[in-house]
Amino acid sequence: MQRALLCGTLRSPSSLDSSMPGYTGELARRPARAPDYAAENQALVALARAQAGSREELLQAIADTALLLCSAGSAGISLIEQQQGEQVFRWLAVSGLCAGLQGKTTAWEDCPCGVTLRAGTAQLFVEPQTQFPCLSFPGISVPEGVVVPINVGGKDLGAIWVMSHRDDCRFDLEDARLLSNLAVFAGSSLTIVDARDISEESERRQNEFIAMLGHELRNPMAPIDSAIGAARHLCADNQRAARVLDIAHRQMRHLRTLVDDLLDAARLQHGKLTIKLSDTSFNDIAFDALSAIRHHIEARKHKLTVTGLDEQLPVRADHVRLSQALGNLLSNAAKYTAVGGDIRMSVSIEPSNSTDGVSDSVLVEIQDNGIGIESVAQQQIFELFAQGARGAARADGGLGIGLAVAKRMVELHDGEILLRSDGPGSGTTVRLRLPILRPVADTHVAQQVQARAETKRARLMVVDDNRDALEALGLLLEVEGHEVTTSDNGTDAIKLMSERRPDIALIDIGMPVMDGFEVARLVRLNPELNGIVLVALTGYAAESDKSRALAAGFDFHLTKPLSLDKLEYILSNRSEGTLSGMV
Repeated sequence: MQRALLCGTLRSPSSLDSSMPGYTGELARRPARAPDYAAENQALVALARAQAGSREELLQAIADTALLLCSAGSAGISLIEQQQGEQVFRWLAVSGLCAGLQGKTTAWEDCPCGVTLRAGTAQLFVEPQTQFPCLSFPGISVPEGVVVPINVGGKDLGAIWVMSHRDDCRFDLEDARLLSNLAVFAGSSLTIVDARDISEESERRQNEFIAMLGHELRNPMAPIDSAIGAARHLCADNQRAARVLDIAHRQMRHLRTLVDDLLDAARLQHGKLTIKLSDTSFNDIAFDALSAIRHHIEARKHKLTVTGLDEQLPVRADHVRLSQALGNLLSNAAKYTAVGGDIRMSVSIEPSNSTDGVSDSVLVEIQDNGIGIESVAQQQIFELFAQGARGAARADGGLGIGLAVAKRMVELHDGEILLRSDGPGSGTTVRLRLPILRPVADTHVAQQVQARAETKRARLMVVDDNRDALEALGLLLEVEGHEVTTSDNGTDAIKLMSERRPDIALIDIGMPVMDGFEVARLVRLNPELNGIVLVALTGYAAESDKSRALAAGFDFHLTKPLSLDKLEYILSNRSEGTLSGMV
């Protein structure tokens, strides 16, 4: 077989002349066409845009460009792979007549690419099918081809090549130059795209790990939390035991907050934090937020003053998420206010003065006389993982997530959040503006508030294959005054539902044999079980997990450990149908 070796770096036709050392062969005798730099630049601009796509799309775009610029019959990119301990070339991108061969592999010793990489420079192969059987394709002739190595930092990645399929299609020095430039582009682009893909894969694995960690932590946390709650009721007359259990309860709440913060951080980074609006009361939202952080206030002997909540403020908001946002802000104030300090939360109404239907706004101002914030730190205080001064507050922990989540929750309610501090030792003021107020004349929320206050005992069923979790939660709900039926598997649970007719069934998702999804589907197919509120109780808290639960027939999705406040909210509003399923 006749072939010519092109020595040296290919950049321009003038750099490839017959006087180059070691240069002989066919291409030197062929007249080279004039470069079309306009078409080449246009193609390179398009390839630069292709770097934003996937690795496969980028390689295919380069192969398509080689086919076009060289007027070839086929073009492609073959990269080195390890296969059973041997190096092979895989045709990862192919364009033209041989496009159907994409994915084909050729052995190193039997491939023109191997010859090219050993030579280290571009190669012209004439009648390559006579020497390389791997290029013998039924019905396809290959009069000649040009192969150029793809090398980055002294490491061979593979080769880019073009083939002709007609005797009158011949390549010249301009084709070799174009392919060499495409090889340089391919090498640098692969480095960028591979680094990006590795980073994305690492981030994906990290998020999966965080989600799994949250699930695995919630599984043991659930029975511990339930057992602590039940023991607090049972030991109410034993003051020493009650104090010890109060400590355990506070620390369990702190642990649950840390787990939730980890999951919220992953959602925030990917724009997956969402809200579900419902008619509720801002008074209840504030009450839940204050209840969640009261132990911080009491532990540090702060003076907490709340004003502006004498009248009911009906709002349309995500009750749980907005309560979480307020709680995060109040917790931050408590964390960075010295023992015995003052924290004030004031609530007022700002008329919209609008004729386009924009609701009045709820204004919330949280002030403390704590350590304050330096002006430089104020610029990034709402960024994820940003931390203020630690000092004496270090014992309270925190991941630098709460304020970032609070800001996003306020923004999702079309509100705004502002922070002001005159510097170290001057305290901090956080101001929220939330256009969520409903007309005071709307009595629907007031009725809901009254219903919540009058929550009565209910018939509950708990289904969980974890015996410790089942027993602890069942006991906790019993001492709360509810009638409780338990089952450790889905099959028995469905039978018991027909017999006991519970008001609400709390069902674990991850059970063997018949999981919670299947239980929910079978219940919804049985008209005799209509009216039972199904609550998915699981350690998984991603939006996709919640959506899947609702699609299977669940009314609500709660994460472990079970929040009695959220259960009470469901009990109070189940007949109203006003709550989002993702509480």
